[in-house]
Amino acid sequence: MDKKNFLHSKWRILALCTILFLVFFSVGAYFFINRRQPSEKSPSTNASSDSVFLTFDKNYACVDTPLTVTFAGASGTDITYQWSIDGKEISNSTNTYTPTSDDLEKFITVSASDKTNSASASIYCSRLPVIYINTENYIADVYVDASMNIQGNSEYPDNTDLYSGNISIKLRGNSTRNREKAPYKIKLDKKSDLFHMGANKHWVLLANDIDHTFLRNKLMYDFSASLGADFAAESLNVALILNNEYRGVYQLCEHVRVGKERVDIFDWEKLAENAAAAIAKETAEKEKWSKEEEKKWRDMFEDELCFDFSWISSPYTFTYNKITYTIADYVDIPDTTGGFLLEMDFYNLQNMNGLTTNYQQPFYFNTPEYGYTNKDLKEYAHRYLQSFEYALHSADFIYHDSDTHYRGFGNYYNPDTGWISDEYQANYTDKENDGKHYSQLFDMDSLITNFFVCEFSMNWDCMKNSVFVTKDLDGLAKLSPAWDFDWAFGNDNMFNIFTNIPEEWHTTNNYFTNEQYYQSVQWNRYLVRDPYFLMLAYHRYHEIRPTVIEDIIKDGGFLDEYYEKYYEAGLANDKKWQITYGPYQGKNYEESMAALKEFITTRIAWMDKQFASYETLINSIGYYKPDNKINITDVSYNENHTVSIRASSSFNNISEISFQINGTEILKSAISSDGIANITFDSSKLNETGKNIVQIHGIDKDGNYLEEITNYKLF
Repeated sequence: MDKKNFLHSKWRILALCTILFLVFFSVGAYFFINRRQPSEKSPSTNASSDSVFLTFDKNYACVDTPLTVTFAGASGTDITYQWSIDGKEISNSTNTYTPTSDDLEKFITVSASDKTNSASASIYCSRLPVIYINTENYIADVYVDASMNIQGNSEYPDNTDLYSGNISIKLRGNSTRNREKAPYKIKLDKKSDLFHMGANKHWVLLANDIDHTFLRNKLMYDFSASLGADFAAESLNVALILNNEYRGVYQLCEHVRVGKERVDIFDWEKLAENAAAAIAKETAEKEKWSKEEEKKWRDMFEDELCFDFSWISSPYTFTYNKITYTIADYVDIPDTTGGFLLEMDFYNLQNMNGLTTNYQQPFYFNTPEYGYTNKDLKEYAHRYLQSFEYALHSADFIYHDSDTHYRGFGNYYNPDTGWISDEYQANYTDKENDGKHYSQLFDMDSLITNFFVCEFSMNWDCMKNSVFVTKDLDGLAKLSPAWDFDWAFGNDNMFNIFTNIPEEWHTTNNYFTNEQYYQSVQWNRYLVRDPYFLMLAYHRYHEIRPTVIEDIIKDGGFLDEYYEKYYEAGLANDKKWQITYGPYQGKNYEESMAALKEFITTRIAWMDKQFASYETLINSIGYYKPDNKINITDVSYNENHTVSIRASSSFNNISEISFQINGTEILKSAISSDGIANITFDSSKLNETGKNIVQIHGIDKDGNYLEEITNYKLF
């Protein structure tokens, strides 16, 4: 073949390839553009054309309730129907089918056809709400686009705010993100009040992969709420269908974040939104912008403000597109004394956006930009936590600027004795919080609630990971909300770590400190040194034992109701994921629920004995040890609304006695020649009779506490 003919042949081949490419591209584009999305009434629909489709008459399939389909676009009355359950055809040629209990946790599919058209539709039958998520993208650590439709149930019927629309989705979690049954973080296109849990864009789908009861997290979130926690994540179990595949039982849960319907504290991002709106409005008027131009500029400016929060500190300025704005001219900017949500997590020990106390408690900002971009907010949060920690370490549980402060470090963990550690003197001052009792820095109710959350659940991660601290602009910091309990209640389901220990204290057990040094100096270990804290815990236990706790463990109580309610869903989840159970010593749903109930009932029976009396509680925990060298001999209520307390000492080195009433009130009295000290104070400082405590400390001639010379009296 000569060169000319060769070129002609080459161009013919190229032209043919181009034509074939255009044909394939056109066909593909047609099917992409015209593919049908699932309808709100029908979670999954296929049809021969856009004008022909099937719809169910209900949003959900319910046992013993007829399910009827309508064949839209059918050309006549001569229609044939075929129903199938999980792909197996059944004998039913009508447009109505009544699900039975055998159909639970299965796909119900119906096909219909007339002389010219055909269509099919599927619905997943469950006692749970069902979430359908579809995406063409691989779900990893970065948000990808997806669609989501929620199917209700008898508890949440059609009139519930069931979301149907676009979302973004990504993986979440630490150790669990790499599991085959992975947890997800989802972001809705618009705020929605899913199942009456509060309108928000941000939600999580917890896999509870190592908890085959899928109950532990929900139980403890609800438990903390019952104890009065301000912030407790609401949740409910759902069946997840991902890309038309059943993925098991998931826990749809509020995402822990600052927001009106979540952690309701001052929201710096909301302030950024308001500032951006005000500046955009002013600029739009000057520049004669359209509403669309104003919105576009406002959104971009808001993104920049939320990326760099340096403007919330003096001089309150921010530069954007080479123009410097004084943000304080547009919104009132408060002092950086709160509005933050911190999380304790050893995964973030080296996080530049985080902070670590001098006893190595590692926290990071839930809104990362706060820690990265505003030094004042970060320093305030760090100082607040540090002074609280030092207050816990002091003899009278009060932060004293004049005390010698230390930094603690762990060298290695000894299985028999716990952590071998060192302390070094630290240079630290905080005049603002000088003289404050720890209860004047952290909300006492939240500390008590957190203590019971840890002790009731015996959670491997308590006071180690997923521990949240919140603080508003005003008021005290709080340990809240409770989070991450799939490793609680003796669940030995990861890494062969044995946690089935229902008859010991979580707080004092050295085994529960073996991962990180800072667990050995966790805050609960210092709180239980305080007889005032133990008194409050004692009374609180006797309030919640016959109510909140009894409602969980009694015959026919929450555990029994839960077992029955989720039985079929539990078996379906087992069937889906049983292959993953073995390597992690996993039990199936029935075995897991039995083990959970046995652990909880055993634990509560043990705790009942420890809380039999206040003295029993003190002796059981063993961290506060009264000494009979010093005693309270009399507490008298006087007619002039005063109270007098007398103490005596047989220890020669005592020069005076410190009387600490209900934690925060401290009065001191010199010792007389016969070893007696007296104080009198106004009775308005007391709680109701029987719920007060006075702790006494011996003080030497140099004014130092003799820490082991101490005693108490309830009155």
